[in-house]
Amino acid sequence: MQVKDTPPGELLTCATRPEGLPEDPSLIAQIPTKIRAGIIRLARAFAGNADRNDRLVNWNVPGSCPVTKDK
Repeated sequence: MQVKDTPPGELLTCATRPEGLPEDPSLIAQIPTKIRAGIIRLARAFAGNADRNDRLVNWNVPGSCPVTKDK
């Protein structure tokens, strides 16, 4: 299928994935359970959106964004 309209350049950029929180068990123990659960939900939502963004970019310009094989 040929894409008829190319999206603007700012929509064809790969997602930026920031470094996560430190994995030091002593720090994690200080985060209340409900707050930690919220952080996890936000991180999963961000990851899903970033993956969808990269797939859309790769659909328009194949090979532009790295593809993770661990899914």
